[in-house]
Amino acid sequence: MAPRRAFTLIEVIIAVAIIAIMAAMIVPRVTRTTKSEHDAVVERMLDLLSMYAFREATSSQQIALWQDPETQWFTILVAERNLDAGGESRNSRAEWFADRRLQPVALAPEMELADLVVDGLDVSGTDWLIPTVPGGGRPSIEMHIVSPVIDTVLRLDSNAVTPVRMDAGSTTLSPREPRDMSKYGSRGEKW
Repeated sequence: MAPRRAFTLIEVIIAVAIIAIMAAMIVPRVTRTTKSEHDAVVERMLDLLSMYAFREATSSQQIALWQDPETQWFTILVAERNLDAGGESRNSRAEWFADRRLQPVALAPEMELADLVVDGLDVSGTDWLIPTVPGGGRPSIEMHIVSPVIDTVLRLDSNAVTPVRMDAGSTTLSPREPRDMSKYGSRGEKW
């Protein structure tokens, strides 16, 4: 019978050390990729909110921010009325269509919209629509997006042009105060 050969204690320690070194090099790269992927999604959401504000300010069409309940994608919808051959509206009800010029934003795996607040009211579920009122303004929106590597609040005030991003643990920015321009000049002097 041939003698059985087993691993020595030193061989086991060396193998464990090599595996630990390789894991220490690989895990941060995978985590960094996930964090950068999640940051990219948050940046796309910021772009979508900016486009929502821009389109509301520059377009006569009614628009809405929407999350598709089936795909969980976020997009901007445009209200279009059916017109007859004479250019008259066939009915007073508008139909919502996805804006073809914008690509929908999908959350990365393990990301979710934890909270949605519209004009100070909590919105629950995934079947929601945040429309603007032509000539009447748009609501303020606050989205809380979480994942294992990111915890971010995106806020778009009703009078703001660009949304604000607040990551967990960072200091919050104070909102800009509206100023009555009929009382003040462009450099802040009283008229």
